[in-house]
Amino acid sequence: MIVFASLFLGLVVGVQPVRLLVSEEVARVELLLDGREVGTVAGEPWTVDCDFGAELLPHELVAVARDAEGRETGRVRQWVNLPKRSAEAVVSLEGGEGGRGVFARLVWDSVAGADPLEVRARFDGRRLKVDDPRRIALPAHDPQRLHFLSVELDFAGNVGAVAETVFGGSYADEVSTRLTALPLALDRGAKLPKLEHLRGRFSKDGVALEVIAAEEGPAEIVIVRDEAARSDLTELGRTDRRALRDRARVGLVTRGDEDRGSLRYRMGLKSDLRLRFVWPYSRLERRAGYDLAIFPPSQDFTWKDGGLYWLMAYVRAPIVDEEPQRLADAVAAAGLLAAGRNRRRAVVLVLGGGGDGEGQFEPAAARRFLASLRVPLLVWSTVEDSDRAEGPWGRPTEVSNLARLEQAVGDLYRRLERQRIVWLAGIHLPHRLDFREGDGVRLVR
Repeated sequence: MIVFASLFLGLVVGVQPVRLLVSEEVARVELLLDGREVGTVAGEPWTVDCDFGAELLPHELVAVARDAEGRETGRVRQWVNLPKRSAEAVVSLEGGEGGRGVFARLVWDSVAGADPLEVRARFDGRRLKVDDPRRIALPAHDPQRLHFLSVELDFAGNVGAVAETVFGGSYADEVSTRLTALPLALDRGAKLPKLEHLRGRFSKDGVALEVIAAEEGPAEIVIVRDEAARSDLTELGRTDRRALRDRARVGLVTRGDEDRGSLRYRMGLKSDLRLRFVWPYSRLERRAGYDLAIFPPSQDFTWKDGGLYWLMAYVRAPIVDEEPQRLADAVAAAGLLAAGRNRRRAVVLVLGGGGDGEGQFEPAAARRFLASLRVPLLVWSTVEDSDRAEGPWGRPTEVSNLARLEQAVGDLYRRLERQRIVWLAGIHLPHRLDFREGDGVRLVR
């Protein structure tokens, strides 16, 4: 037996002790990071110092136990700097033959300790009606063809889980959870190639990877907002309403102006789009041997709650005890959150004049980390003329008035509309995968 006593739940860089628990027959343990041996231990305290490097990147950490003769007796794996879930779900199939009368049996567990608040299911990219979350009816289908079922669960406390399964065709038995979701971007006017034309275009270390499914699916925006930007955004709304009143006094109000009178639903979200915030303030939780900085996310917001402007301007962060902002750290945490549901995704950083504050990571490191996760990062600034010079976050998009903000939001929505999610067999580090681009299709950057 071998298990990790060190579970790296936060963002990890540098040299970290990796503690292991082993049974009596284990004579030594080899530790491998991304396939490369980084240390060996042959007795108590069964701890290896592992250098995760100075760069914030996803990693695969493997511990291999061997007996006195060198035979492998066990192996464990954990993924570092990749999304980890506070809830788990498993889906399996049962029921009729010939593709009729088939049900998906769903089981789950969550730190919330309760049933999910909402369950959403998609079969071959089409939304299913879920009457009974424990027994989801599937439409009639051809069992000789490959099919893909994805189920999302939302629990209390902003906790979620995702379960996937592949069946049919060459998969006589269903294959659950061991899949990697990778976002692709389509150029303007391009269409996603058929599945058979995507096969052979993905590889890892020169070895072709099997493409299981491709879909548009829902989308998600995660916002990190400088608190100085929130007051700037609310002022934009007040300025717009004052201008509207001035036009009304001289009889220049049009029907379009009247529609603009309410800012609540301007720059509206589509029905398949969800929005969350990651606040740039952390709370510390004590774990075994180290302190973990948690950047709590907000609840999900949908089109029913308001448009993007309204949410950015009026959703408030929880009360904090005069803690400095940690924007770069929060952006890195937002990247993990955006990648965690395997959806079309983007992170938006909204800067004001508040500064980056203190933090573990620099802005450039956070940008590179999101690129390694295949999560696009858009940087907006409410400061006038902020787009004229390079800053720590590059050259931001200026959103110092509502017209500029509407343009930036339109660009964001178009980027999401051009994304597609492709599912590959196996679990892989996203930044180590290659894709042969062409036909107006490329990996998300």
